[in-house]
Amino acid sequence: MSGETTLSIRTFGLLVMATAFTLTVACASVAEVQAVVPHIDPETGIEYVSVDRFSDEAGTIMRRSDNPDLPAPNEPIDYDADFLRDALGPNGEEVSYYAFDANPLLSAPVYAFVYASDPARKVDGQGAIFDVLPGEDGYNDFWQMIEVLVPDDYEPNSIRSLEEIENSGFELRSTGTIINCPIVPYGSTANLAKRTAIGWYKGLHVQYFVFESQEVNIVNPGPLDVPYAVVRVIFEGNNPSNGMKVDPVSGKTRNVFDSVPGDNLYRALWRNDFVDESEFDSVYDWDSSKAAAEVDVGMDNILVNCPVVIWPGSDTQ
Repeated sequence: MSGETTLSIRTFGLLVMATAFTLTVACASVAEVQAVVPHIDPETGIEYVSVDRFSDEAGTIMRRSDNPDLPAPNEPIDYDADFLRDALGPNGEEVSYYAFDANPLLSAPVYAFVYASDPARKVDGQGAIFDVLPGEDGYNDFWQMIEVLVPDDYEPNSIRSLEEIENSGFELRSTGTIINCPIVPYGSTANLAKRTAIGWYKGLHVQYFVFESQEVNIVNPGPLDVPYAVVRVIFEGNNPSNGMKVDPVSGKTRNVFDSVPGDNLYRALWRNDFVDESEFDSVYDWDSSKAAAEVDVGMDNILVNCPVVIWPGSDTQ
């Protein structure tokens, strides 16, 4: 995207939340729909599915109808340029995270292929299979992995959709593994993600980022199974539409995560608690943020996907 569309820290990310709850939901314009140009793999001729993370159906705090500077439908998203944010860790350490959108506690199923003769062995070359996209009912950035047990002579990528899985008769096995894999438009980049991968959605290619995975005790997709942690957030003027309050010298927030990767309680899905702006100067770590007065900003129980990707001791630090 051009410099004119680069989003400032004061107007976006985890930054602007209230507008999603106060402005009228609008449908995508005809011009937006017509602007969607699918990408075709030049070697195979297989089309990549079109993805829009900022439609009114897909977005909660990140909607194009609220912020027209957001990327167009199916436009590649540069998460390093536009959605990489700063905060504090529990001991006051500086951390950075990618700001995605709000997500529910209900995971969606993703299908991975393993050999029935040795379920510890994955089928090399087989793309994961998704059955929902951003904006569709049941979508979540957090997926519970379902294993598809196939015979040794299975040909990778001969199955490309959930319908074909169901018709195959292959055994399915829930794993209790929750994986943070946001689906994004083809060509999107997040250099600090663990990897960028290509899977399948109803016979089409789909691109997604891979962050951390977690083991949970719930092995049946359907229950509220995505674990979360807590981040303490301070808005300018206690008004989410003003964006995050930042230090005038450093330009950094004093939002505080309760954990970082490697901690037992770390999760990439965060419940937001809100600290009164008047306490900004007193907040410098988790304990001081907990001692600070809270404020009601009308956004109770919002849960946002914000994988921490830079912290002291990380490979990118």
